[in-house]
Amino acid sequence: MHRLAALPPRWLKAAATGLVATAAFAGVVIASDHMDTPTVEYHPEYDVNDVYAFPGSSPDRVALVLGTSSPITPAGVRTAKFGDRDEVLYQLKVDNTGDAREDLVFQFTFTGPAGNQKVTVQGPMKPNEVGTSNTLITGQKELKGDVNQVLGSSSGLQAFAGPRDDPFFIDLEAFFRILPDRQPESGPLSLITQGPLTFRPPSTAVDFLAGFNDLAIVVELPLAELTENGHKPKFGVWGTTSQARKSASH
Repeated sequence: MHRLAALPPRWLKAAATGLVATAAFAGVVIASDHMDTPTVEYHPEYDVNDVYAFPGSSPDRVALVLGTSSPITPAGVRTAKFGDRDEVLYQLKVDNTGDAREDLVFQFTFTGPAGNQKVTVQGPMKPNEVGTSNTLITGQKELKGDVNQVLGSSSGLQAFAGPRDDPFFIDLEAFFRILPDRQPESGPLSLITQGPLTFRPPSTAVDFLAGFNDLAIVVELPLAELTENGHKPKFGVWGTTSQARKSASH
């Protein structure tokens, strides 16, 4: 395990966001954003593909996932890397008061070359700022270690960061009928074979990114740490990536 120096006190501006809301697992709303702007097409480390929240390894635990940098071919895994800590701050933000403002955050920063990166996980902790510009939090709730390894304790906070298969179940042919400007100019998806504009039934859902990976950031922890021991059983969670903004002085 390596100790990582803290980022200099620069402001960081959110560059891309994915969103999921959950009400004590009674229902989940998921937003997906795979390479949807020129910024993230040229800088995939800023992309937010999906955010997931689901029950963890036991009924009293919850798992949160932030996906980024997709799609990555199996051969590309060796060179895939999270953005360096001086460039990108990855965050999962949690609202447990119902005001759509983050009350707790997880922050993830990375160092090192592809294939040998290290990750630092901070949180869940109260953020220094609320909104789109954020600075690094510091405190006792911290994990450090190698990418592609499970870190932490099975009874407390566990974390993982690394390549994982990217699930993407969507009827793309029907989607391209609605937004034809997104249809590829070549390849199988450039030829729409469906008939009238209708979505396929869920029983015939196709994972169009099967065999491709993204870079996943995963945390699992006791649900009570996000809901104040059940006193606030509903919470929302969303993910952001932020770009370091240079300052005139430090």
